[in-house]
Amino acid sequence: MSVRPVAGPDRGPVRPAPGLRAEPLCPPNPLWASNGIVAGPDGRLWIAQFLGGTVSAFDPATGGLETVLGPDGPLTAPDDLVFGADGELFVVDLPAGLVWRRAPGGAMTVVADGITAPDGIAWHRGRLFVNELCPDGRLLEIDLTGGPPRVLATGLALGNAMEVGPGGLLYYPHLLSGEVWRIDPDGGTPERLLAGLDRPVAVRFDPRGGLRVLSNGGGALWTAEDGRVTATLDTGVGGADNVVFTADGSAWVTGAFHGGLVRVGVDGTATTVLPPGLCGPWGVAADGTDALVADHFSLARVGGGAVTALGDVVTEVRGGIRGLTRHHGDTVVTTGTGVWRGRPGAWTRVADGLAGAPGVASCPDGLLVAETGAGRVLHLGDDGSVTVLATGLDGPVDVAVDPTGAAYATLTGGGQVVRFDRDPAGDRGGDRRDDRCTVLAAGLHRPEGLAVAGGALWCAEAAAGRLLRIDPVGRTVTVAASGLAFDVRPPHVPTDCRSGAATRPAPFAGVAAAGDGSVLVAVNGEGHVLRVGP
Repeated sequence: MSVRPVAGPDRGPVRPAPGLRAEPLCPPNPLWASNGIVAGPDGRLWIAQFLGGTVSAFDPATGGLETVLGPDGPLTAPDDLVFGADGELFVVDLPAGLVWRRAPGGAMTVVADGITAPDGIAWHRGRLFVNELCPDGRLLEIDLTGGPPRVLATGLALGNAMEVGPGGLLYYPHLLSGEVWRIDPDGGTPERLLAGLDRPVAVRFDPRGGLRVLSNGGGALWTAEDGRVTATLDTGVGGADNVVFTADGSAWVTGAFHGGLVRVGVDGTATTVLPPGLCGPWGVAADGTDALVADHFSLARVGGGAVTALGDVVTEVRGGIRGLTRHHGDTVVTTGTGVWRGRPGAWTRVADGLAGAPGVASCPDGLLVAETGAGRVLHLGDDGSVTVLATGLDGPVDVAVDPTGAAYATLTGGGQVVRFDRDPAGDRGGDRRDDRCTVLAAGLHRPEGLAVAGGALWCAEAAAGRLLRIDPVGRTVTVAASGLAFDVRPPHVPTDCRSGAATRPAPFAGVAAAGDGSVLVAVNGEGHVLRVGP
């Protein structure tokens, strides 16, 4: 077995091996989740990308999009942002529990730390306010001189985007309980203004001073007066996250689930300014000539140069979806801790309480699941049984099954692709790592997605930016394609993507057989799916 060593990830251009071609099924995503948005003093709209670890600036006049704070900077997963005095920018870094200040010249400093999931942020007359996206969260005033924050309110049921209104009161949502509250920044008792809303995610004021509330549920933009909703506008943004109003009365709406940017004019007309796309993608499966994609927040179909959202399943399966396969007519997704089977709107939980489970594969009598944290590969029988196929593995990430029933796994911890045979007698218990595992490839740089196609194994070598073709008989390894932009994670973020008390989605580059001898590859560093084949 052999494979060329690499010094670091190869991020393009994509170079298929002789005899193969690589074809993208959709364009790259311009925004890996568009979250916080604010109008800057330069006339541009500044956008925080939680999944991209970046802040970009969009020019409404030219349509230009510039990355201002890139994934090679200090941010882990920015969620909201606001401008203060003299062009300084404040950014909340949710997983890291930090609030950053960016000086007009670009220098970055931390102004607050130790905050649990900081999310909403607001500036008013030289004062900075931040709330927490967690149950029993806090509303805080940040001491810009470095002292401890002042607690204005507690008991927030997932705080989010907020703003000070014309009357000087600070308005903020409880995303989880469907409420909007307000408080005097100088102190006092919080007052509940609205209740019974569907996931209010942002509270803003339009140029006329009207109270506007955005829904994360259906993308509705509500107008509220006298403690009630008086008008509803459909923005068409699935998983809407934030909104900002410009002087002409236009509402600019971002989408956490799919990215993109939508402008809603004063006449109610919604125009897509930056298209939505894939915020991963992670797991992938063939769907006829198209690809079915697990995209953290949603399930999507990719083909014909377009991305079609099939359902924002993150709220249905209680977690971001990672792995994906098709099994006896159903779709199967993994969430890291669980496995779900069905379709959008109708999911059944197959397993729960797993220690990290990205990869899943279909076999005739059930499913194989790679449980990374436990070092195991599990068999989840269609009869409800749960048995261990192999244990003692060094970081299994994905699994695959060939037509003979032989099973394979990528071991990202050990840099290997291995094969093990299922016990025909049905005894899958115990530690089967040493006596039933054959190493087919070693010395790989974070192997992740795995698929069987054309009598070979195809493996995404994520840390090297390569797709490998492995002969399971001769155990030879060749590079099928290089220059693949896997993993948009900032370099300082650890492999498990844990930072502080929270975490951002860990990368997973899925690979799937397309049925015509080609394979589908989730190129999650650019937000698209690549078909590689003859």
